[in-house]
Amino acid sequence: MKRDRFLSKNLARQVVSLYAFLGSIWIFLSDQLLAFFSPNPRFLTQIQTLKGGIFLLITSVLLYFFVSLGTRRLQDSEQRYRTLFFAHPQPMWVYDLKTLKFLAVNEAAIEHYGYSETEFLSMKITDIRPPEDIPRLLESLSKIQIGYNRVGIWRHHKKDGTLRAVEITGHTINWKEKFAEVVLAQDVTERLQTKAQLERYAFNDLLTGLANRSLLLERLQYALQHPQKDLKNFAVLSFDIDRFKPLKYGFGHLLAEQLLIAVAQRLQTCVSPRDVVARVGTDEFAILLTDIANSTVLSEKIERIHTSLDFPFRLDTVTISSPTSIGIVLDKLQSQRPEDYLQAADTAMYYAKQKGRGATVFYEPSMATVVAEHLQLEADLQRAIERQQLSLNYQPIVSLKTQKIVGFEALVRWSHPQRGFVSPAQLIYLAEKAGLIVSMGQWVLSQACQHLLQWKPQFPELYVSVNLSEIQLRHPHLLQEVKGVLESLKLPAFSLKLEITESNLMENITHTTELLRQLKALKIRLLIDDFGTGYSSLSYLQQLPVDTLKIDRSFVQNIQAGNKDFEIAKTIINLAHSLSLEVVAEGIETSDQEEMLKQLGCEFGQGYLFSPPLVETEVMNFLNQNQ
Repeated sequence: MKRDRFLSKNLARQVVSLYAFLGSIWIFLSDQLLAFFSPNPRFLTQIQTLKGGIFLLITSVLLYFFVSLGTRRLQDSEQRYRTLFFAHPQPMWVYDLKTLKFLAVNEAAIEHYGYSETEFLSMKITDIRPPEDIPRLLESLSKIQIGYNRVGIWRHHKKDGTLRAVEITGHTINWKEKFAEVVLAQDVTERLQTKAQLERYAFNDLLTGLANRSLLLERLQYALQHPQKDLKNFAVLSFDIDRFKPLKYGFGHLLAEQLLIAVAQRLQTCVSPRDVVARVGTDEFAILLTDIANSTVLSEKIERIHTSLDFPFRLDTVTISSPTSIGIVLDKLQSQRPEDYLQAADTAMYYAKQKGRGATVFYEPSMATVVAEHLQLEADLQRAIERQQLSLNYQPIVSLKTQKIVGFEALVRWSHPQRGFVSPAQLIYLAEKAGLIVSMGQWVLSQACQHLLQWKPQFPELYVSVNLSEIQLRHPHLLQEVKGVLESLKLPAFSLKLEITESNLMENITHTTELLRQLKALKIRLLIDDFGTGYSSLSYLQQLPVDTLKIDRSFVQNIQAGNKDFEIAKTIINLAHSLSLEVVAEGIETSDQEEMLKQLGCEFGQGYLFSPPLVETEVMNFLNQNQ
């Protein structure tokens, strides 16, 4: 276009310059020459008339030549423009800016949009726009003036109804005496989808579709920087899925992922569109609650979340219940770092778990010190396991009828170099939270079997009883590990008894039943610990391949003839015998307790009446003294 304008201007200058030059020569020279050669005035007049005619002829010929040349150049320019327009690989069209009717379209537009040329020329530009976009389009067109260039991204309908994103570049032109705009359109739907997908990868969790940690921190940062916006009075909630690792080990990754998706779907129904639900870890979630009017509103939202998550999840053939402990931090935290709010909410969640499942705890600054100490204790425990600084105690199991020692329960102990003795309950909790329970359980099993092997030559009927945690039960290699220990030590399988608490047993009865059958096939004896404190079903109990029930110490401590504990113990013993199972009562501390249990038919007992837990070096002396 610029080249054509340049050629036109150059041609005009050429014509004017040549005409002025020839005219000047003709006027100034021809009259003087004629006067010199022709002194006769009459003859001179005739010659001047002839001269004028010749000059008119010459200038007419020259003007015709140059006008023809200019016309050809303009025609060539228009032809190049038409060729460029109609042959352009991208859709192009021209439309009247007053009537909005299409004036011309190229082949690429016809092919891309699916309309024929005739159809296009009977349509308006608004016919390919979604109705909701037309007001913005008309507003944009009202600002167009001559020489106006326009660039933007719009949505266009194809003939088949497909909606596409199109980047248009427009320029105003004079088209056959009409004020028009020529438009070049490029379909950018795939480009925008790719961009959106990249943003989704960057700010969303691909499994659940929730926001990820990065997006949550970004929204939290915005809330901190714009407290006057609708994000004021916010709170951050933190929680995870209880027993997620055992679930993953027991059922596999696919079912664990289904649970995560189900949790995400429920959470999204508990919050408003302004709130942000995020998956911030493997089984960890966080929620940014915004614009909390008062404490009542916050309490209602928290209760809604608890209620939603407490209801059992039905996944394929498995039903999972996982009451959730929630930690909360309010916007009063003296920090401008969004990471500090997540950390504070995590800290509060730790405290909530200490209070029991389903608890809610608000963060207090003093909690941070305790959590730091807890994390240090986890690190110390890992080193203790690696350096074999744990130890085993053994509590004798006695036949109430013969008073002979029949076995020992292995109890893991940890004496911290600085803190001293760590309670067994805290030790197990630390090991489970730090992901160390499997390795610690392997060490306990191997160590207990090795010690038993030392006592076996003199006491061949002796057995050792080892506890299995819930996480160990779900571990996919448990069976192979138990089998490997027995084979490596050449220890008879009946010399090992594995204890499983009633509550852990019922977490996934189908999986656990199959595992117990496989263990039983190895000739290992099985015991249900803390019986009566859980929620087992009698219909399942008769199907389980177990050998022994252990009465929990809570029923033994206050047992008296005719009281409730007496009746419970009696019921458990009768139930066990009806199923051909033996019974062990733990926590026996007095002769009266022993005698009462013996009368009820309980076969075995353990407790301080017989002996406190013994270190490994004390076991042989104890056995020799009591046999």
